[in-house]
Amino acid sequence: MRYLNIEDLNEIDRLTIPEYELRIKAYQLKILDQQYNIHLQAWATVMAGQTKKGRPVYRTFEKFFNYQKAEEKILGKEHSLSKNHEKEQLQNWIANFNS
Repeated sequence: MRYLNIEDLNEIDRLTIPEYELRIKAYQLKILDQQYNIHLQAWATVMAGQTKKGRPVYRTFEKFFNYQKAEEKILGKEHSLSKNHEKEQLQNWIANFNS
């Protein structure tokens, strides 16, 4: 109810699983857009003054905040290498835990 902005219990009862998942994804994208704006504002502040050895710490905004990567994560389009790496890390953790 909190994230989907639904107050009517009957409407919640009528929600299908695909519709719920779509609404949650839309909510996550809305939050991502808010984060983007926050980071963009912070980027402007960083560029206005922060340096390391006379150079800006972040030379491009994308290095400071990678919107496309965050969006792909929400939409489930992460690179398969990243997923395989995460899966491998989890398997290693489980193996070490069981030892």
